[in-house]
Amino acid sequence: MSSDNELSAGDDEYDEKRELQQCSRKRRKRNDGRVKKKAGIGRGISLVPLLELVETEEEGGPAFEEVIEQLLPAYLHTRATFQEREIETDQLGNALRPLTRSEVSSLVDRSPLQCPSSLLDTIALRKLKLDRQRRRIKFNPQRINAPEAPLMPLNPARSAIPASPQVLDALYSIHTTPFENSFISRLQGTRAGEPPGTIAIDWETVTPWMSLMRDIRDHYGLAQEQPTETVAPIIYTSLQASQLSQIHDLLERVFWMGIDVTDSLDYWPERSTVIATYKKLVVGVAILSSPRETYITYLAVRAGWDKAQIARTVLYHLIALNPGKDITLHVSVNSSAMLLYNQFGFKAEGFVAGFYEDYLDPASRASKNAFRLRLRQQ
Repeated sequence: MSSDNELSAGDDEYDEKRELQQCSRKRRKRNDGRVKKKAGIGRGISLVPLLELVETEEEGGPAFEEVIEQLLPAYLHTRATFQEREIETDQLGNALRPLTRSEVSSLVDRSPLQCPSSLLDTIALRKLKLDRQRRRIKFNPQRINAPEAPLMPLNPARSAIPASPQVLDALYSIHTTPFENSFISRLQGTRAGEPPGTIAIDWETVTPWMSLMRDIRDHYGLAQEQPTETVAPIIYTSLQASQLSQIHDLLERVFWMGIDVTDSLDYWPERSTVIATYKKLVVGVAILSSPRETYITYLAVRAGWDKAQIARTVLYHLIALNPGKDITLHVSVNSSAMLLYNQFGFKAEGFVAGFYEDYLDPASRASKNAFRLRLRQQ
């Protein structure tokens, strides 16, 4: 028989184990309910085994890897089922579902969308960042309170003031300026037929200036009345008397003041001049002193029409008009035209110091020294 002390000790040990088991059951029940309420996982899946694992891991229970390996398929199946319920169909019949938080973080933080390549990518990235920020601050649109102050009605609209008959007559009498007299026609020239002395017609070249004029036409076309305007080719002709004013202006802008090439009309212009025009606008000039001397006096291209092979083309036609003859010229030693002349086979035959000293402005950056170049065709 056991003594009273032994019975008392046994009862105390039994009561202590019973109290520990009750506390453990209460703790598991409380944790299970809290996890289900917080994580929203109460529909056929529970995190209680993981909580029990954490409590018993120090007592030599199963390893975490073993438990999670058994529970992971159920978790994945539950997540897939939840995502399938959220799938919607767009207007084209494509299946769509909302992105998960991990997918949003991957797109925002590590996606190439950080450097969006289009406007749609930029808008999508901005919306994803905004939605994530709203979740972080627990933004609720319903919390936005309407202004307490009552809205005041607008003042009634004033009665329309009748227009003055004189003003209406003045407006109705205004007519659209004809395209030939408009400002845009002065910028790009008017349409014209094939001029006399045509050497070549180029429909393929599109210069920066032509692109600009096309943009102006498109913008001008938004008006109620728009001119009938089409793209024209670049036409290469011989010198005409009607072009002298434009040619003088062009050469004075490129070289120096006081240039006059009127006498070129007297020295067989069909063989000694090549003029590039767009409609009626002169865009390039190449002039020989005469078919006998074959000395190039001027070669220039209008600003905004360069880098479009116009200088190369006028020089090509000028050489083609004088086959079998040597062609000479002088060019400043620091002029970029040296590359063009070298491509056509011009060779330097001499150096002339101060050749342009009497012509160039003292503040001009162009060198006053020149090379004498010759193209031998004999």
